[in-house]
Amino acid sequence: MADLSFQNRLQLSGYQLSKSEQKIGAYIAAHPGEAAAVSSQELARATGTSGSTLTRFCQKLGYRNFIEFQTLLAGEGAPERAPEDILHKINHYYGRTLGEACALVCPADFEAFVQKIHDAEKILVFGLGSSGLTANEFNMRLVQMGFTSTAMTDSFLMRVQSSLFSPKDLIIAVSNSGETPEVVSACEIAKSVGAQICALTQNTRGRLAHLADSVLLAGDIRQVGDDLFIDSQLPLLFLIDAITYRLLEDPVCRDKRKKALQALFSR
Repeated sequence: MADLSFQNRLQLSGYQLSKSEQKIGAYIAAHPGEAAAVSSQELARATGTSGSTLTRFCQKLGYRNFIEFQTLLAGEGAPERAPEDILHKINHYYGRTLGEACALVCPADFEAFVQKIHDAEKILVFGLGSSGLTANEFNMRLVQMGFTSTAMTDSFLMRVQSSLFSPKDLIIAVSNSGETPEVVSACEIAKSVGAQICALTQNTRGRLAHLADSVLLAGDIRQVGDDLFIDSQLPLLFLIDAITYRLLEDPVCRDKRKKALQALFSR
């Protein structure tokens, strides 16, 4: 936890915050340099809260006290200002988003996720909306590596297929919110028949994460603070890129993908 940035702590623990504490979080995210330099009384006044509320806020985000909060926040430094040019601005946002996303991934959780893919007899990859596009991409990669995998982006088919799975099979559910009703419902059905569930989500406290046997936490693009930057799938694609790379370190997966691509592009 000590290595996590303020923004990542806010993502991980923001669900615990009261409305007053959320005001503190929003203020600090917008004024990190000032928050790292002023006294606790001054910060409480600036946020319209109290010293006790500020103390609870720090504790909920995993800081031992206000002094540790300020010390670590000051050590992060002020976020680099985004360039005005659009291309360089997006490049800057990519770097910041992926850097924060990488810091959220626990290596042990990552390896457990990959191992469940290796162990599964069949795989279903769930996703709706833009997460459905990510699910399709992930599924295509798994199929190319020789896994028996299918993408499901229709809520009815999700539920039907989930009911036919077994403890030897795996569901990979993609949902930033971790609360997508159709995905959660299908995973509940899969859980009832003993299937394993892996989740890619921003929300470790959502219903999906509680159902899952393995969770990888995705970063949150809202950390860049620009409403015009809407690529919510970027942190998820970062995760599936990392999983793909790890799987391809296995010579069997690598050989199967090579054969699949040769068959695909041969004339």
